[in-house]
Amino acid sequence: MQPGCSWSGSRPQLPGPGRGLRTSPGPGKHLGLAALLALLILSGVGAASAAPGAGETKLPVAASILPLGDFCQKIGGPQVSVTVLIPPGASPHVFEPSPAVVAEAVQARVFVYVGAGLDPWAERLVKSRPRPEDVRVVRAVDALPPGESLIRDVTPHRHQAHDHPTQEGEERRGPKAQAGVGHARHSEDGNPHVWLDPVVAQNLCRLIAAALMSADPEHQALYQANLERCLTELEALHQEIQSQVATFRIREFVSFHPSFTYFARRYGLKEAGVIEMAPGREPTPGHLGRLIRDIKRYGVKAVFAEPQLNPRVAEVIAREAGVKVLVLDPLGGRPPYGNDYLKLMRHNLTVMTQVLQ
Repeated sequence: MQPGCSWSGSRPQLPGPGRGLRTSPGPGKHLGLAALLALLILSGVGAASAAPGAGETKLPVAASILPLGDFCQKIGGPQVSVTVLIPPGASPHVFEPSPAVVAEAVQARVFVYVGAGLDPWAERLVKSRPRPEDVRVVRAVDALPPGESLIRDVTPHRHQAHDHPTQEGEERRGPKAQAGVGHARHSEDGNPHVWLDPVVAQNLCRLIAAALMSADPEHQALYQANLERCLTELEALHQEIQSQVATFRIREFVSFHPSFTYFARRYGLKEAGVIEMAPGREPTPGHLGRLIRDIKRYGVKAVFAEPQLNPRVAEVIAREAGVKVLVLDPLGGRPPYGNDYLKLMRHNLTVMTQVLQ
């Protein structure tokens, strides 16, 4: 198979060290970020990140989540070594970097993360590097097209002051959200899930390509060619979703977490309700009651859960409302789509079609 950014064909398996995307180990014993960086600097781990070593053949790239890593790999092709810092199955909202993750990140010459409070440790890590000017940084939230901005309040008509939990509520996390101690800050910084809009994904790929070209101008022609192929495939995905959503009879949906808000805005859907504004922030009884009433009011046929988060509350709501629980995946990393963004998005579209068409 010809190397490049083709979105189809065989894909490397996860985690697969040395084959395509590499993923960092799961959560382990954590130290403070500053202490970790100090240890790594003293041991010389980050010394090679300023410039390629004599034997280096690939550009080291780090991405906070799997979809961003997939973009990097497809644009960089054989010239990059991409490490995804948050392992499959973990929620970025509550992730805290382990020593292994920090060691990978400080060696990267291109660093791609989401921003808007989803992965605040990533920004701190970049700023704490010995030579921050030696790394090209891309934030996914900067890929929003002109005239579009971060969504600040995903359901303004749904969440009143008494529905927002206290800090105590942030500590009550389900078993699938025990990946660390980070905190989501959507209400402060805006909704960060911009990568789930394929139009934004096109702009994000342009930013990634520019960063790769800046860090490795010798292979600029390769990165540009791969970018053009990626943009073509992403535009085809956008057109496919647009055509499919046009056939939906039901435009409203209820999700566990506001991951698909930008997707909804792009394609004219309505997020009628969100169960948890942030992982671990359990909804109040009053909020649950309103969600159940809205599910019946809009004729919603299913509640969308996520594989990275505990579905218990979604199952309770679905049972009370008499609807199904289906799973939408914002991150990927599991069968049948693995680490392929296009396969992930087409899978999510298929799930939506089951209950919205």
